Amino acid sequence: MFTRDQLDALQEIFNIAMGQGANRLARLIETFVVLSAPKLYSLKSQADPELIKRLGDTPIIATRQSFVGPLRGEVVIFFGMNGANELAELMGYSQGSDPQRIKEELILDVTNILVGACITGLSQQLNFTKSSFSTPGLLVEGKTVAEALENQRLPQDSEALLVEIQFKIEAHAFFCELLICIANESIATVVTAVDKLLKGV
Repeated sequence: MFTRDQLDALQEIFNIAMGQGANRLARLIETFVVLSAPKLYSLKSQADPELIKRLGDTPIIATRQSFVGPLRGEVVIFFGMNGANELAELMGYSQGSDPQRIKEELILDVTNILVGACITGLSQQLNFTKSSFSTPGLLVEGKTVAEALENQRLPQDSEALLVEIQFKIEAHAFFCELLICIANESIATVVTAVDKLLKGV
C-alpha cells in the first residue's frame, strides 16, 4: 500500500494531469470547467467497503478503460446520473433521434479524455514510457456503486487508488469519481518512481 507521503506526491501529479483533462473537457463541451483538487485514497481492492461508503447509494453511470505498458491496470469512472443527464442536455444531446445512445457516446468520450489525461500525465511525470489504452466501455447505468462492482471482472491482483475529483460546469453539477486499479506487477515500479521523485525535492 502507498504511504501518506507517496499519496501526497501522487495527488500533486494527478492535480497537474487532471488539469490537462479539464482543459480538454472544456474544449469538448465549449464551456468553462472548474476542477476541484483531487483527493487520493489507497484501497485494498476495488471491493473495499470504504469505496462503497464514500460513494454511497446514489444511482450512477459507470465506465471502464484498461491501460497497458510499464503501468498496467484499469480505470473505472463513476458519473452521477443527474450530472451526466445535465451535461447531455447542456450540449443539446438529449434532443436527437436517439438521445440515450448519444448520451452514452458522450460519457465514453469523457471517459477517454479523463483516463488518457490521468494515466498519460502520471506516466510522463514518473518518466514511464507511454501507455496504450483499450476502447472505453459502459459498465452499468442507473445502479449503485455496489451493484456496479458486483460480479464484474475487475483486476483481482491489484491495489486500488480512489481519486475523488469534481468538475463544475457553471450552474450545473457534474461530478465523477475515478477508481484506478493498478496491477500488482506495476505497484513496485510506481512506488520506486515516487520515492525517487520525493528524494529529488
